[in-house]
Order: sequence, then structure tokens, then C-alpha cells
Amino acid sequence: MSSSLTRRSLVLATPAIAAATLLDTRLARATDAAAPARAAAPAAGPVRLIANENPYGPADSARRAVADSLATAWQYPMGQDQPLKKLIAAREGLTPAHVMIADGSGEILRIAAIVFGRDGGGVVAATPTFDFLQSYARQLGGVVTEVPLDDNLRHDLPRLDAAVTGKTGLLYLCNPNNPTGTLVPGAELRPYVAALARRTTVLVDEAYLDLWDDWPAHTVTERVLAGDPVIVTRTFSKLHGLAGLRVGYALAPPDLIRRLEAHRTTILGSTGVAAATASYQDLAFQAFARARLAEALAITTGALSELGLRHVAGGRGNFVFFDTGKPVAEFSAAMRQAGYLVGRPFAPYATWCRVSMGTVEQMRGFAAVLRAHFA
Repeated sequence: MSSSLTRRSLVLATPAIAAATLLDTRLARATDAAAPARAAAPAAGPVRLIANENPYGPADSARRAVADSLATAWQYPMGQDQPLKKLIAAREGLTPAHVMIADGSGEILRIAAIVFGRDGGGVVAATPTFDFLQSYARQLGGVVTEVPLDDNLRHDLPRLDAAVTGKTGLLYLCNPNNPTGTLVPGAELRPYVAALARRTTVLVDEAYLDLWDDWPAHTVTERVLAGDPVIVTRTFSKLHGLAGLRVGYALAPPDLIRRLEAHRTTILGSTGVAAATASYQDLAFQAFARARLAEALAITTGALSELGLRHVAGGRGNFVFFDTGKPVAEFSAAMRQAGYLVGRPFAPYATWCRVSMGTVEQMRGFAAVLRAHFA
């Protein structure tokens, strides 16, 4: 771990802060009234707290859409994504020509690596962050420049700006960041992106942004509407619980969408698109999932504060990043023995662990295991 990462410089949640962030029970009751309570499907083996999934999804509406789509599963999918494009465009104040539906947002990141990072193309990104695009760019002969996070585990915007040169084809920003959960607020990020877009293409990965009700305040889609060379990526794998059906989308000016589409290598499955289309319109399920996530996070961060374990307070992912005080492999082995799978190491934070949120009940169990482990 970096020597500059000190107890003072980190965001350390105290029991008082944790108490202040506990879920408002009135909100939970209102949400429960709007959407039927559901439990995660039972799974054999340890509880999965490793992949930032939504254990409550898919929504019942998405499940029905999947079943209905089977009647035409014998047909090649042709244009089934158009209704979803129109729905997304309408909500974002864009046109369907600004939208690309893909085989998960991962396909878009891979295509962006092809377009901007192959054969010596320059990519600038933070570290640690989600590295799918960067890894693929390296395989294609790209030059990836990584900028460490700042002392608060947040994107170091000035250093990222300084790393962009005339050879940079793309700046990648994951906001909220994975694995730290830290958010650059929209009021700060939008002018930053506007300035950088004069020098290079900017891709903002908003995979976790819509997990919170205030996501419109932090998205950079206004730069897309302005015609800047900006790509926004989102996914149906997190809030919507459709990770196994592989649906994501990009928002970008139409000329950029055409460049990305030209490198598509997959054909969208009609079942996944049907599920995503239904879930996108199911606001009750989305409110239910957000409320359960907030409750699970409050339980988990409350236990971490009680135990005096440093962690990112106010994180915006469906996970918590915290310092175990020991090698992550050692901590992971202990948790596996207790029945929980937790995250891998993220260099250079060798003692820090990312734990994804399970159901509320699962996180109560995990909190009890934490208390016993660190007692």
C-alpha cells in the first residue's frame, strides 16, 4: 500500500457517520408498497460477494418478457433493439442515433479499445479501476498510461489531465469507480470532461451510476448532447440484475456511434433485449433494488465502523472497499471457510478488499462473521 495512504487522508466512516447513513425506514416501506418483496434465488455453496451483481434481479417484468420472447426464439434477431433505443433516447433527451445497444457494456469497452487503442494508440486511465478496456488495448498493441488514485481513493483529475498528450486517443473514467466506489460529482466532472474533450475522446463508464436516485445530477450525457467526442457506457448487469443476459448500451454523438457499430462482433440475443426493455420501464423494481442496496450497505458499513476498519464512506457502487489489515488472500480464505466469497486484491492496496452486496439477510450474516473474525 502506498505510503501516502494514511488514516487521516482516507475517508474513514465512524459509527456516527454510519448511523447517519442508515436507510430511512419510511422509504423502505414506501418502496415495499410499490414493488413486491422478493428473495434471491437460492444458490448452492458459499454466498457470492465477488462480482457486483444484484441478487434480487431480474424483475418479474423481465422474467415475463424472457418467457414471452421464447415464442420467436427460432428467428434471427433483427431490429429488436429499436424499441429499447427509443426508450433510452427519450429518457436521456437524445435521439436513437445517439444510442448503441451491445452485448453488455463490456463489448463497447472492447470496441473502444479497437477504435482508439490499437497499434500504438494511447489510452489514459486511473489505477486501480475497471481495466477491461485497458487490458484489451494492450493486447492490440496500444500504449496505456495509468495514473494512481489520489489519497482519498478518487480519480486524480489534475494528474489525468496532465497525462493526456497529442498521442492520446482516449481517456477512460469509471464513475463511480470500481473497486473504490468513489464518485466525482457531476458538477465537477462535466466541465472537466468538456475541457478534455477538446483534446481527446473521453469515455465515462457509468455502470454503477443508476444505482442511486440522484444519478441524473452526476451523468455527463449533456456533453453527448453538446456533440463533444464523449462516450457514456451503462449496463443492465447491476441495477437491473441481468448480468447473465449481457445487455449494455452506449450514448455518444451519432458519428461516434457509427464508428463503434462498425466494429461490432456480436449479434444481440432477443431474449436479453426483451428483458432489458421490460426492466428499463419497471421503475418500481428499480426503486425496490435501490432501497435494498442502501439497506445492505448500511448494515455492512455500520459493522466496519463499529470494528474501526478503514473503508470508503459514502461509496456509490453496490460494494464496499475496506482495509482488512492483512493480506487479502488470507482474509478471503477465512471468509470462504465461513461461507462467503469476497473480492480479489487490487494493487497496490494489498490489504484492501472489495465486497459486493448480497441480499439484506446475507449482509447481516456477513456482518456477524466480520465481528467474529475481528473480535
